[in-house]
Amino acid sequence: MNFTKKICVLVLTFTMLLEGCTLTERLEPANTAQTEQTAQTEQNDRIGLAYYSAEKVNPVTSMSDINAILCNALYEGLFVLDDTFTPQTVLCEEYTASANGLVYTFTIKEGIFFWSGEPLTATDVAESYRLVKNSPGTRYYSRFSEVTKIRAVDARTVEITLSQPNVDFVALLDIPVFRAGTQNDDFSDGTGPFMPVRENGEYHLSAFQDWHGETNPEIDRIDLITTVRAKSVVYSFSTGDVSMTRVERISDEPVSLSGAVDVYQSPSTELHYLGVNMKNELLALPEFRRAVSAVIDRTEICKNALQTYADPALLPQNPQPDYVTEQSFTADIDQATALLNQIGVTDSNGDGVLDYAANGAPTRQPVLLRILVNTENTYKQAVLSQIGLSLGQIGIQTEIISVDFETYLTELTAGNFDLYYGDAVLQPDFDVRALIATAGKLNYGAYTDLTMDGLLTAARAGTDETAKRSFQQYFLQQMPVIPIAFERIQVVLRGGLLQNYETAPAQMFISYPMWRRGS
Repeated sequence: MNFTKKICVLVLTFTMLLEGCTLTERLEPANTAQTEQTAQTEQNDRIGLAYYSAEKVNPVTSMSDINAILCNALYEGLFVLDDTFTPQTVLCEEYTASANGLVYTFTIKEGIFFWSGEPLTATDVAESYRLVKNSPGTRYYSRFSEVTKIRAVDARTVEITLSQPNVDFVALLDIPVFRAGTQNDDFSDGTGPFMPVRENGEYHLSAFQDWHGETNPEIDRIDLITTVRAKSVVYSFSTGDVSMTRVERISDEPVSLSGAVDVYQSPSTELHYLGVNMKNELLALPEFRRAVSAVIDRTEICKNALQTYADPALLPQNPQPDYVTEQSFTADIDQATALLNQIGVTDSNGDGVLDYAANGAPTRQPVLLRILVNTENTYKQAVLSQIGLSLGQIGIQTEIISVDFETYLTELTAGNFDLYYGDAVLQPDFDVRALIATAGKLNYGAYTDLTMDGLLTAARAGTDETAKRSFQQYFLQQMPVIPIAFERIQVVLRGGLLQNYETAPAQMFISYPMWRRGS
């Protein structure tokens, strides 16, 4: 799990570059215009992806975000996740779980081949997964923290053993697979719809004719644009060389989109929330935490402060359960006031500020919440401004402590806050133990509740049909952290590039067979 990311994200500005007249243009305007029109048509028809050639392309060990996008075209997992983060089979034919939830057995589909012509086997899957397990710091490493054994039972069967049961373990297995023994090749051997081809010393992608999916003869080539830095993609996109990429909007350096661009969104596992310090006398009370939550108008925050790039959330799960209605995301001042009255937080002197008897003392003091946030992210600043206004309307004073990211981490670790604005990239099984379990590594507010720990364990084990619902209901009663929203991921394409394009949370090429050239 990554916490409160500090990521440099592409700032994309799309402009028309107008060049001045040259001598040739003045002498031969008709021929030059025809040449430019032909060149422009060719550019509009081509598809380009950024490629970081300084590292070998392997879906497990490649560290660059540039090649992570490229891997979407080249490699496939046992499963792919749809917009509800439900796993759909790709390389897997079927799977079973043992009665105790500790052993998963996967049957590999027959008739699937790598670009090299070698058939996909259980050994390839097992070796890909072992590389995940043995590669700390790589993007999938934490998914296998509870995997104790991976083995190929036979040519088509893979068995994975866990140290603790996880009913949603399959959602973690959209990890791309490559052919065993090709880890150190320029491009590890894959089964995806495109394959790398080296021509005149440079690579491009060609459609893999033996792909097990439905091939698309209309889109049979993708150019690779060698890029040494993420920021270089900005220029390559503006010139039309790179024509599709994935971008983040809610970041320290947000993406700015303009001009002829087609934007496609998909949900993510990135949760924005308010962390709570249990050392604060009021915040240690679940009624007070629920009151703070009830004041937050998540619908308005997602619409305005987060500019429609996020989905409102009451629970740390995406999408929200069916019983969480749209109305649940709007502010409920009456509920907040009733909860505060229950714990004696009132405006006793009529000055418009709520007060309380701190530690039972006879003298009441005003309610003031210090909220910590990193100053680099203007979106988070906007969210807290809106939350501060909402809390102020019911008499809760707030002080926003905006500090640079390094100071933010220092203050967070030291517990110098009442609330803090956090965002966490959860795994696709939405495991929140690090955030709220006793001694969780991201549990900066020191929330401790053995009942919550037990419900978390039961929900992950799937001990009965109501286990997950029981955890969710208890979470809503306790609000150990206060969810705000889940970010949305954006894929941007050059305007009019493709028809029938769709994207998925972690797969830009999920709709490839349906693509058609733009009009």
